[in-house]
Amino acid sequence: MKWWMEHKFRMIQNNLRDIDGQMDVDLEISMLKKFHANVVQLGCGGISAFSDTELACQKKTPYLEGDKFGELLQKCHDNHIRVIARFDVSKVHQSFEQIHPEWLQRKADGSAVHYNDTVVTCVNGAYQQEKTLDIIGEILDKYPVDGIFFNMFGYHTRDYSGKYIGICQCDSCKRRFREMFGEELPAKEDPENPVFQKYRQFQKITVDELLRKIEARVREKSPEIAVSTYCDSGVDIIRCESNTAVDRPLPMWIYTASDNVSSIEGTFADKVSSNCSINAADIPYRFMGVSDTFNRIRLYEAMANGGNLDWCIIGSFQDYPDRSNYESVEETFGFHERYQDIFDQLHSAAKVLLVQPTEPYTFGFSEEYRGIFKMLKEAHIPFDTIIDLDASQYRNDPEKYDLIIIPGIPKLRSQKLRKALLHTKASIISTAGGCAKDSELLEKLYGIKELKKQECVRGAYFLTEPKSVFSSFPKQDWVYQDRAWWKAEFCEGIREKEHGSALLPYISPAWFGPPERCYGHRTSDIPGAVIGPRGVSINWEIGALYYVQGFEAFKQILLDLVEHIQGISSLVPFTTDAHESMEILYSHIDEDADLLQLINLSGFNGVTVGQPVIQKDIRISLQRTPAEIEELSSEGIQKVEFSDNTFTVRQCGLHKAYRIRY
Repeated sequence: MKWWMEHKFRMIQNNLRDIDGQMDVDLEISMLKKFHANVVQLGCGGISAFSDTELACQKKTPYLEGDKFGELLQKCHDNHIRVIARFDVSKVHQSFEQIHPEWLQRKADGSAVHYNDTVVTCVNGAYQQEKTLDIIGEILDKYPVDGIFFNMFGYHTRDYSGKYIGICQCDSCKRRFREMFGEELPAKEDPENPVFQKYRQFQKITVDELLRKIEARVREKSPEIAVSTYCDSGVDIIRCESNTAVDRPLPMWIYTASDNVSSIEGTFADKVSSNCSINAADIPYRFMGVSDTFNRIRLYEAMANGGNLDWCIIGSFQDYPDRSNYESVEETFGFHERYQDIFDQLHSAAKVLLVQPTEPYTFGFSEEYRGIFKMLKEAHIPFDTIIDLDASQYRNDPEKYDLIIIPGIPKLRSQKLRKALLHTKASIISTAGGCAKDSELLEKLYGIKELKKQECVRGAYFLTEPKSVFSSFPKQDWVYQDRAWWKAEFCEGIREKEHGSALLPYISPAWFGPPERCYGHRTSDIPGAVIGPRGVSINWEIGALYYVQGFEAFKQILLDLVEHIQGISSLVPFTTDAHESMEILYSHIDEDADLLQLINLSGFNGVTVGQPVIQKDIRISLQRTPAEIEELSSEGIQKVEFSDNTFTVRQCGLHKAYRIRY
């Protein structure tokens, strides 16, 4: 079995700067060992070469002392630390602009894209298409590397400062796009433009093609060398990031590591995740880290979801100015090393599947998905995520679940997932126009002929009726509606009453000001949710509203519907009185043992991640009768007393882990 598949790894990434050509290699090795790292990712080539390169297509860092990469590699291997060589072929030194103009990305006016003393290269130019293979080949021939990684691989329309640079208009892109689609390149990004939709296909086709070429070159050398980048095609290790940015719109996503890791680990049977916990506060502020607690949360979430550990700083350790997170890396990596055999075996115990609309290793995300994700986490319902992609083989079979949730996906991209929905015996919930562009699924799952999208008009509500379903609302009759919603048209011969009582009748908007005019609402017969033969269609953006606006009523509506159609107790292997800020993960280790982990997120207040409030005397009652319960502590394994299937967590700071033997 290949090394990245056999054991979970603990990786440090040093994003080397030119001046690190003079770095203290012995100090680097000592720090890696102190941190319990068994993999390191180090700058190697592309923008700057840290080896004794003989290629004219790249420049050595001017500060290079000897063969720095070769020295690092040898000493790492001597200390049983694997090395992934990091490349960045997205840019070259500006001196290449006059020599090789055909390598470069072009703006609409034909000019090259400059950033400091570099120029941006194009995926379809000769540099990335040909010279990349030469750069890799030189390293593979000279050094016994364990893996290669590419930074900023693919197409980019913004620079490091966030400035928009547009769609590449170079001759290579124009020619290849014309050959593939018989069209001229689109001038701007417009999702409604059919030509731009073809351009999206063009991007994926060309990136996948180049990655396959790189993969083939690596495999020629050895099948034991891992390929990694922020893509899923032609790679072994899929890279994601947990990062922050000072201008990023709120809310902050505290579950970023759990989200990224669970999505990849649940989707790909032949690949692994490496979610990089970026220490830096932002790209312009690389020399200040996030809080110690935030750093630990990211690493514990990656660990708890069965992923690898991955942490990054800019430069070398000898002059890095923010050392406040060193202890947290040492402790979390050390904990992982102590219980490596357990974390190597973790696999799904969930009965709920949440479909992830977007790849977490690309830009963009779904508010609807995040809102549902947050609801399930706070309700302590274990769940898996799977990306809406046709992976060659899923790690988690979509047909094994009891409940599947489709958050705001009008038409699934994955034919495998679609087929699973048609054949599974699971209950299915879709939200926010889910399946709206798939008439067969609408009919078979919900008895709906069509979902017609309606624009939001402020002042509208849903009536929380019938109370037999919405038992969480004995004193609250109206819940506001502040996003798009969908009107259901039922299939011929199917009347609304055949679905049971109308769920969440839509209350039409009325004036909301001045106070003297706040009346005139009318309750309609338009349902906000429809119970069909196979599940529930929630016809509004319930997840996005919870993610952005946060009222618990939105969460309670979803949970009431889950309870009504499935029964929450049938979906969870335990009950608990833990606060909703406690993230609880439950996984199988083997046939006779499970692992329950708690991550205390109570220190998160919206924009700050500080020390958590210590939570005491948390009761956890298991559905099955355990033979033994053990706490995995930093000092070793400790037996835990239990009675009537119940044990008590006396206090939880940030993280606790319990092995339960049956």
